[in-house]
Amino acid sequence: MNNLDWYLQQSESLTLAEMDALQQQIFNQADSTDPEFQEVWQDLLSSAIKYTSIRAGWHLLSRSERSAQDQVRTATHNDVITNFLILERLFKLKGWHSQAWTEKLFLQADQPQRHLADVNGHRKRIGDFANYLAFISALSQR
Repeated sequence: MNNLDWYLQQSESLTLAEMDALQQQIFNQADSTDPEFQEVWQDLLSSAIKYTSIRAGWHLLSRSERSAQDQVRTATHNDVITNFLILERLFKLKGWHSQAWTEKLFLQADQPQRHLADVNGHRKRIGDFANYLAFISALSQR
């Protein structure tokens, strides 16, 4: 059975504490009352929840079902990554500090303008953090 210990042994995994710290860094540096931030965060969270739903059920699909859904899963994962890149651009536009969370999430030094191709090698890590955000969102709805 795969569990958290198994996950933590995987390449580029993030501990729960690291994911919590990433989320805190985002909210500590942003103005969470800013309408643009709220819109971008809503888009990010929405794509994270959609991606998590697909990813969580992936192992339940047959090979043919996975093949049929693969493009949708990849496109949804790309949406998640694009939304993180949009969030980073918003931080730069607003003058908010993004270096700490982007370096931790993307495993790269700060860049003037990062693109999907720049972070493609870290897709799993970014997807993992999106899954964490969806998990926390679900727990917060109690």
